[in-house]
Amino acid sequence: MKYSKNMIYKNGKKAVIDQIMLWLVIFVSFVIMLFLVIDYYVVVKVKDRCDTIANYAVRMKALGRDDENITLGINNLMINKFDDIKTDDILCSETNDEEYKVKFKIIADVVTTTFSDKTVYSYSSAFNEVNNLSIDCNVTLRVKE
Repeated sequence: MKYSKNMIYKNGKKAVIDQIMLWLVIFVSFVIMLFLVIDYYVVVKVKDRCDTIANYAVRMKALGRDDENITLGINNLMINKFDDIKTDDILCSETNDEEYKVKFKIIADVVTTTFSDKTVYSYSSAFNEVNNLSIDCNVTLRVKE
């Protein structure tokens, strides 16, 4: 079977368009994956920092430190995405149930481009070394505007 020049030209033209479309799909897929990786990194970084803050805060509260000292320590551990907290932002409740425990929960909102706005929760607990109370504390981190 013989091919005419016209048939080869038409088939070659379709092949070029197919190649361009293929490379566009590959490029767009790569860009989407890049944004997913960057946003996932941001969420993981915030989660890791919140875990560190929760571990620090629960340990200091278990050792009987006051909220002002805990606030200073938390602000030193904070990443630049969040506003500094004040002493009033640490909300604690004490229960006299003789369980010798301290629980600390950190709540942070993360704004990303790919994911919908995510709320990150970090929780830590420790043995209360000062008294027999159960202490539950919460801190909400605010995103800088």
